[in-house]
Amino acid sequence: MTKYLTTLCLIGGGILPILVDVNTSHLLNPDWDSHARVHEAWRLSTNFLVFSLGIFLLWSKNKEMLGGLLSLCIHFGFVLGAAFMPFYGGEPVGEGIPEPEILMLPLNVFFFGSMFLLQSAVLIVVFKKNNLSLSDELR
Repeated sequence: MTKYLTTLCLIGGGILPILVDVNTSHLLNPDWDSHARVHEAWRLSTNFLVFSLGIFLLWSKNKEMLGGLLSLCIHFGFVLGAAFMPFYGGEPVGEGIPEPEILMLPLNVFFFGSMFLLQSAVLIVVFKKNNLSLSDELR
């Protein structure tokens, strides 16, 4: 079950953003500086590559801890970006872009925060279930 949950989290961080953000609200937004769009393309492609490596390690090499850690990196990156918004003038939702809310949180914050918590919980279960350490996983 934990491999499927990690797969879900990897898809949520590596595939879903491509489907959601390749449009005029993000990557193709004419109001964004062209350099900002390069950074968005970089984020999307990096997350996709991390997703691909995570899926390979998880399913082809049975490296559940490493696949989960890669997933956690994607989601923790979002959590850090959201946490530091006050320092760089960021907003969870772009101007004029309707964003549904769940529990008074913008959907993106709720989703990626939930994925971070879910992947963290899965890694704890994997660690306890297999009595693994990261050094064991790297072998």
